[in-house]
Amino acid sequence: MSSWEALGRECDAWQAAWETGGRPVELWWRDDDAVADTDALRRLLARRTVPVALAVIPARLEPSLPALLKSHGSVSILQHGFDHQNRAPAGAKKSEFPATRNWPEIAETLAQGRDRLANAFGRQLVPVLTPPWNRIDPGHADQLGQLGYRGLSTYLPRKEPTVAGVTQVNTHVDVIDWHGTRGFLGLAATLQLLVQHLAAKRLGQADPAEPTGLLTHHLVHDTETEEFLGALLDWCAKRPVIKWQNAADLFPGAES
Repeated sequence: MSSWEALGRECDAWQAAWETGGRPVELWWRDDDAVADTDALRRLLARRTVPVALAVIPARLEPSLPALLKSHGSVSILQHGFDHQNRAPAGAKKSEFPATRNWPEIAETLAQGRDRLANAFGRQLVPVLTPPWNRIDPGHADQLGQLGYRGLSTYLPRKEPTVAGVTQVNTHVDVIDWHGTRGFLGLAATLQLLVQHLAAKRLGQADPAEPTGLLTHHLVHDTETEEFLGALLDWCAKRPVIKWQNAADLFPGAES
């Protein structure tokens, strides 16, 4: 069975349940590390046929990005940390927000970054934190609501739909082979991630209410990655059971 056939069979199972009152296949798309108007980002936006949320690094934001996105009003903006700098202790996994970092300092920089994005993007900004490397100390995450955030998005299936009152919607299908070629993960491996999360939700092994998240990084996409994304969007468009979600609708009360 091909990878596309396996995805088709999984979607057929969802279709059968949907026709009897079940949930549709809910997907959403997050693209990380946006800072400027680039050829890579323009290619992604030109190929886009569904809602996409751009996770923007506030400290690196260039004027060209909000200028470009004025003509793409349906694109949502999320906050990708503050400066995307690793502050984890030596030998630990990379994180901008490790347990060893002082919370008041984090709170100050996050607020500064959010203000910068709000001024640049206005109503396109959804006050959701997407921590670089998808890592934030749980103690820090528990305080995000105090700063006015309504959402948190990392990677892998969520354990709970909320974190200290903040809605969590993660991503689950990273298309990049970060530990190998740093190019496209490959068709079989990528679709396997998609099928695995859908099956886990359908079988009650993961939260069925969490939309399955596609995670991309436009600045490192190679030709294979871009071709895959086009093929995936075309394939999904032929399946009425698949519903792509807008980030602004995933995080209640998230309008800035």
